[in-house]
Amino acid sequence: MKNFKKLSALVLAGAMVFSLAACGGGSNETPAPETTAPAESGAPAETTPATDMKVAMITDYGDITDQSFNQTTYEACNEFCTANSVKFTYYKPAGDSTAERVAMVDAAAAEGYNVVVMPGYAFAETIKETAEMYPDITFIALDVGEGDLGADYTVPSNVYCAVYQEELCGYMAGYAAVKLGYTHLGFLGGMAVPAVQRYGYGFVQGADAAA
Repeated sequence: MKNFKKLSALVLAGAMVFSLAACGGGSNETPAPETTAPAESGAPAETTPATDMKVAMITDYGDITDQSFNQTTYEACNEFCTANSVKFTYYKPAGDSTAERVAMVDAAAAEGYNVVVMPGYAFAETIKETAEMYPDITFIALDVGEGDLGADYTVPSNVYCAVYQEELCGYMAGYAAVKLGYTHLGFLGGMAVPAVQRYGYGFVQGADAAA
C-alpha cells in the first residue's frame, strides 16, 4: 500500500505540470510487443511489496517525448520504478481508438504487469472494458472522472481515478501575469473541454484578484 501510494503521488505530481495537454533518464526496458493475450493472475499492487509490482504505462495520443501527459507520466513511473527496483515498461497503441488501447491492456496483462497507468480521459472506455476483466490489476487513470465514465458507472475497487482542479493553475497564472506587470492579457485554451474551461475561469479570476 505504501509503495502504491508513492507511485500514485509521483505520477500525479508529474502529470499535473501538463494538466491541460490533450494527453498526455528513460527506461532501459524494450517496449513489449503489441499483442493480445489472456491475462495472468497477479497479486493486487496495493497489498504487495514493491518488489512484486510490475508497472506498465500505456500512452495516449502522443508518445513519451511529447512534452505533455505521456512524457511526464512516463518519467514519473520510470523514476519510481528505478528507485524501487520495480520492473517497468510502456506500451504505445497502434492507433487512436479504444480497441487499440484495450489491446495494450491485454498485452500488459499477458506479460504479468499488475499495475497499469493510463494518462488521459480517452481511456474511459478502456477502463470500462478491462477493469472488471482483470480484477488483479490495479489501474491508475489520470484525468478520468465521472463525466468521462458516465454517472451510471460504478468505479471498481481496482481502479484509481485522479482528476485535477485546473482552475487553481489558471488562477495562479492569471495572478502572476498581472503581478509581473502585464496589462493586456488573453487566454488561448485549445479545445473547449471542461478542463480547459475551468483553467480559463481560474485565469480570469486570478488576474482580477491581482488587479
